[in-house]
Amino acid sequence: MKIVIIGGGIAGLTLASFLQDERFQVVVNERAIGAIGGGHAFLMHSDGLSVLQEIAAGKKLPASLDAASLDASSMDLHVDADSGLQMPAAADLPGQLVGRFILRRPDGQEVQHLPLDNWRCIKRTELTQFLHSKLPKGTVRDNRRFERFIYDGDRIVAAAFENGDVEYGDLFIGADGGFSRVRQALWGPTTFIPGRVKEVVGVASNSELAEKYRGTFTKFQQADRGLAFGMIPSSGDELVWFMQYDPEISDVESKNSTSELEAFCHAMMVDFPPMVKEILNSNDFITSYIWKTRDFEVLSAFSHNNVALIGDAAHLALPFTSAGTTNAMVDARMLATNLKQMDYPQAFQSYYEQRSTEVAAHLKLGRALRDVFLTPSALPDEQVQIPLIADKLRSR
Repeated sequence: MKIVIIGGGIAGLTLASFLQDERFQVVVNERAIGAIGGGHAFLMHSDGLSVLQEIAAGKKLPASLDAASLDASSMDLHVDADSGLQMPAAADLPGQLVGRFILRRPDGQEVQHLPLDNWRCIKRTELTQFLHSKLPKGTVRDNRRFERFIYDGDRIVAAAFENGDVEYGDLFIGADGGFSRVRQALWGPTTFIPGRVKEVVGVASNSELAEKYRGTFTKFQQADRGLAFGMIPSSGDELVWFMQYDPEISDVESKNSTSELEAFCHAMMVDFPPMVKEILNSNDFITSYIWKTRDFEVLSAFSHNNVALIGDAAHLALPFTSAGTTNAMVDARMLATNLKQMDYPQAFQSYYEQRSTEVAAHLKLGRALRDVFLTPSALPDEQVQIPLIADKLRSR
């Protein structure tokens, strides 16, 4: 069976990794030309890390092995008690462990200080390179921006790309992100719901701060309005940072110059600690951008005939949960497992039933966290929920 994956990001590459056996021929089609990955960095929790460990081990774990059996906080090479397989050491995985979350006010007042279970900060480029390295040469074809499907009667038989290439196959998987062309081709235009919050993101090079705050997700948030700055060390000398803000406070057009974006960030952060200014001064704003957050309601299905969607193409939540990348990897693993055990209509339906409830909960949580962000004074400090998937925390 030939499976044509449209989208060479994390979702598509993860799915390809799990489908590499004698039963499937897999082709991944990426719109970029010669580039491996993009974007900045993200947090990944234990559900995603268990998928990453499995790929790193080069062995397929049994479907019954869940994230709880994998201790991502101490990933030394060991034999897993449930599977009997050797698991990789932390050094074999991209990114760095994040073991605590600290929320402060801009004046330094500590609001929350909580330990985290099994979170890791990973640069998107590093993860994409890691996933590429696990695939046979020639699996990924670049310069293929999806244009349309080709039909034989009611059945889709090929994907056509803007460069004139055509890829025939038996099944087609849309893994082409939140603005998925595959989703639009089959479900029509998506009704996006504005998230009411904007975010500037970047990666700053500052080895002193990266070492000082290693393993810590630090966030400063004003107590009376929607304005915050967060940072997480992502490597030995770099920190990924973000500035979340309510555009009703102030705003700048995303198409404005790099210098205007930099000046805007400094102006918004004028009342924040000196270290925030230091991070901004260490940032190359050429690689920074403004992200208009948005989501859409959960689809009535993640598949249509012989086409299925995974990752942001299937479901998009606001970024406050830090669950997007993990959800994409869990989607890929679950769909691959189903395709190996069932015929594809049953595999697609089971995949939807398994995933739709959880991603709907993440959608709801993202909106709730957004509302708290916009009106922080509505809750006492001790009740403020941290911007991560709640059930991945352990009590102090």
